[in-house]
Amino acid sequence: MINIQNNFLTPDVYKKVEDYCYQADYYYGEWDNPNQVPTGVIHNLKLDSEIVSYFPNNINDLSLYRAYINLFNAGENPNFHIDGEGLTSLLYINTEDYRLDQGGFTEILTDQQHLVSVLPIRNSLVTFDAKAIHRATSFRSYPRFTVALKYGIKSDVKERKLADGQAQKPKGRTNGSRKKKVQ
Repeated sequence: MINIQNNFLTPDVYKKVEDYCYQADYYYGEWDNPNQVPTGVIHNLKLDSEIVSYFPNNINDLSLYRAYINLFNAGENPNFHIDGEGLTSLLYINTEDYRLDQGGFTEILTDQQHLVSVLPIRNSLVTFDAKAIHRATSFRSYPRFTVALKYGIKSDVKERKLADGQAQKPKGRTNGSRKKKVQ
């Protein structure tokens, strides 16, 4: 299941989220797989933050348990990974004049062993099974931002939130101990 919603946020709200993405502090050290070097940087969002309030708290019987911003610089080569159980949603933050040659796709491996590339259209939200193997691809010439939202089964979500006071890292993505703040 891959669901894409275009023009997800109103233009005013999108601009607030975009401005926040460009002004936030980012940290290095999000591990996709334990045997690979981390790629990109992240900014964790509190679940009660204004930015997170623009997104659903629940999708079907799943509850939001983690929210953050991914930032990949031009030319990075992110790793394939899974996010665990539940659903992953990504909101694309990028320029209005996007061109296909820039890249920036989300690549998702389907059950039929087809690789689907989701275009990073500004202000579109893609939602997919968190167990699907996937990765970001960087843009060729500029940074790639996505707001990432992780949804899980409500009974599991309570345990995840209690684990660290807000949200635990999802299965399949492990935070490394080498976190560095990036300005």
